[in-house]
Amino acid sequence: MIRRKRLIIVAMSACLMVSLSCVGTVAHGDELADALTRLAKLEEEATQLSEEYNQANIKLSAAKAKLKEIDKDIAAQEEAVGSLHDQAAVVAIQRFQDYGATTPVVLFTSDSQDEALSRIVMAEYVSQTSQSLLQNYQFARVQLDDLRRSQVGIVEDIKKDESRLKTLKTEAEQKVNQAQGVVNRLTAEQRARLEAETSSAPKKGGSSPPPPPVPNGAAAQTVVSWAHARVGKRYCMGGTGPNCWDCSGFTMSAYSQVGVKLPHSASTQYRIGKSVSRNNLQPGDLVFFYGGPGHVGIYVGGGKIIDARNERVGVVYTSINAGMPYTGARRIL
Repeated sequence: MIRRKRLIIVAMSACLMVSLSCVGTVAHGDELADALTRLAKLEEEATQLSEEYNQANIKLSAAKAKLKEIDKDIAAQEEAVGSLHDQAAVVAIQRFQDYGATTPVVLFTSDSQDEALSRIVMAEYVSQTSQSLLQNYQFARVQLDDLRRSQVGIVEDIKKDESRLKTLKTEAEQKVNQAQGVVNRLTAEQRARLEAETSSAPKKGGSSPPPPPVPNGAAAQTVVSWAHARVGKRYCMGGTGPNCWDCSGFTMSAYSQVGVKLPHSASTQYRIGKSVSRNNLQPGDLVFFYGGPGHVGIYVGGGKIIDARNERVGVVYTSINAGMPYTGARRIL
């Protein structure tokens, strides 16, 4: 009887251990699934901030270029105003000297009729010239004042844009830190599984897989080979190389290898070239993700892309189905 009870207790203990093990496995699975969900959300938010940063940077660059032009215009207008001022001053002196010399006075005080006529004509000319110069001078001053007001407005816009860039960068860094915090709370096993599910980046000291043959031309081959050679490099917000990039900075640098100039913005790159269906992608095509779109990578064949993903993983070689919501593709070459 006692032996039978012992056997029952052992069997119950074994079942309990198996149950606890199953619960632990499920719990670990739930933690990883939850981590993947939170990472996806944080990385999408960071990507959107990065795209907004690039758009603000484009606006800032345009404002600075406009400021340079208006500075030149102001300098030229100041010179014109100064010249008109000097001319008006000379005419004013001449008019002052002839002030009060009416036509009868000129006729009676001149030695000859010809001299009198010359003085009368000159006085009239000086009067007309004085009025014309004064009008031109006043108009030039109004133009100069308008230019200076525009200058002040542009300078204020630049200050706002620069402040916005700092804010966006801070917000993006916060998202990156939160994402890293999610990863840090995982076990070593969970982190390994997470890495396997979200990235095909080579380990440190490893090498990128060789680029597949590109059937659609030497230019596309150059873009793909350039991208493959930089797998494992760093991501940095607003980066355009040579050692770190953001997503649109990466594609911009890749295409510059074949003489194609792209803007530093995923949403703007999406308006270049022609649309390509997902089933007809060719190596070198640009592929876009998220709303906006907010992220861009390079299709390299075999269902794979290379993109500057985020600060957590850097430049990666991975599946086009690696979790980012697909938006569309554009063919540039």
